[in-house]
Order: sequence, then C-alpha cells, then structure tokens
Amino acid sequence: MSRSVSSLSLSTGEINSLLSLFPKGIVAVDLETTGLSPLVDKIIEIAAVKITSEGAVSSFHTLINPLIDVPEFTIQFHGLTNDHLKLAPTIKKPLKEFWDFVGRHPLIAHNSSFDLGYLIKSSHDFQITFPPLDVFDSCRWARAALKPLPNPPENFKLSTLSEYSEFTLNHHVAIEDTYACLKIMAKIAALGINQKTPMEKSFVFRLSQFDKSECFNFSTRLKELPQMVQDKNLLTLEYKGSSIRESKRPVRPIGLMPLPKGPVLFAECLLTGMNKSFLLKKIKSFSKLEASYWKPGKI
Repeated sequence: MSRSVSSLSLSTGEINSLLSLFPKGIVAVDLETTGLSPLVDKIIEIAAVKITSEGAVSSFHTLINPLIDVPEFTIQFHGLTNDHLKLAPTIKKPLKEFWDFVGRHPLIAHNSSFDLGYLIKSSHDFQITFPPLDVFDSCRWARAALKPLPNPPENFKLSTLSEYSEFTLNHHVAIEDTYACLKIMAKIAALGINQKTPMEKSFVFRLSQFDKSECFNFSTRLKELPQMVQDKNLLTLEYKGSSIRESKRPVRPIGLMPLPKGPVLFAECLLTGMNKSFLLKKIKSFSKLEASYWKPGKI
C-alpha cells in the first residue's frame, strides 16, 4: 500500500508565512490509530513534517504494527489493515526516532489533544522521555482566526479547511494530513490579520505539564469504562461538580484521553449537544443508557 510523500511540498511563500508564526520552526504531526481513545487504542501510522528556523523542510513517516487486530470501523477511514502492518515495526523504536526527529521544535496538529495523547501515552508505557515542548491545535487556531471574518469556512474540519486553503487532501493518509495542517496555517498567516489571540487560543499544553502517575491511571472502580467506550455505548454519568441541574448526565463517548489535569472521558453531552472533557476522578458513577430509551428530558 503506497503512502507516498513525493507529490507533497511547501512553497517558499508558505514556508515564510509559517516562520512568521513560528520563527523557531514547527513540526506538524498526524497519526492513524485503531480507535479514538489514546489511553487504550494503538498507533498504526506516524507522520510529521518539520520546518526549521532556517526554512529547511524534512519529513518523518512510518507504519506501526499494533500487535492487535485493527477494527473494521477504523479501516473504512484510513484503509490500513493488519496485512498492511504485519511487516511494520512495533512502536518502541519508531517512537524514539520520532522524538529525535522533532528535537526542540514546537508541535502542531489538527485536534492535537488526540494525536499527542497517543504519543504521550505510548512514551509513558515504554519510559521514553520527550522534550518539554509547546503543543498547538490548528483547528482551534483556524476557528479563532477565521470565524470573525466576513466569509468564514462552513466548519473547521481538516477537509473543509484544506478546500478553503486550496489544497486537495487525500484525508486520513497521515503524511497528507500533516501537509494540510501546515498549508492551512500558512493560508491563515498570509491573511495579514493579528495572530496573537488565535495563537493564545490554540495553545493546548506543554509536554512538561504531564505528571506520569496523575495523567494515565484508571481507578479500579472505572475498569469497565474503557470497554463501554470501545463499544460506543451511550452512558449516564453522575459527575461531581456538574454545571447542569440534573444529577446525572447522558453522554455519547468519543474517547479516553490523558491530559495534564488527569485522564478524561471526552464525550458529547446529550443535554447540551456540546463536546466536553469529564475528569475520570470526578465521575462518581456511570451506567449504560439504551439508545431507544434516551430522549431529551428523560434519563
């Protein structure tokens, strides 16, 4: 299966635009995975494109053998099967090589909490150290920079923003998604608007904020939660410090993620329609909610 990078490039103008935002350079990263939960799912592809402060461009790419079956529901997106991955290396060596490639450059990705969540969790599992880098989110940046404009994009998905940036994207091919991320950022920089607020809003975390014992550990009382998330069950959460009146909240799980403040369940709240992060240590109880039973106002 070809995952070629030969047809992808950045123009001199795009490089200069990116360096106006990131004068010390930048690394864009994208992954393909076996699911949407960095705390339990596995990486199957890593791609990154680096621009140095001198404007040199280089790329990193590898497939990864996850040593588990790749679920069918993810294959429909990235097209990678176990047959494609069986001769690929397992994660440890490529992960070390990835961090060596990144060096001291800040990182950016589209919805970067997910991508970096996998890299941080895998590094923790193999006791691989990573540098104390700043991490930015191109989705947040685009929303902050473009939404106030007279004709903003319809939404801030990578595919929509690629079209807005006049880049033909072969989505869910990791190396193409990294170039898309950079081309979107170059397009935003070229608009000539003040980027101070978008930069502030796009900052996600600094890698040094992760305390290993705090960010990855599940309480034994939540041991059934990962499988329920994997099975895409609707859930009812009883949540400490809830901002809504109801003592219990119906949610549609998206994934389990490490964050500096502790591991979270990222989910759509069915009461508000908003995606939220629920700290695992604040989940008092949870139970499966039958889809046929759920309707607004009824829990």
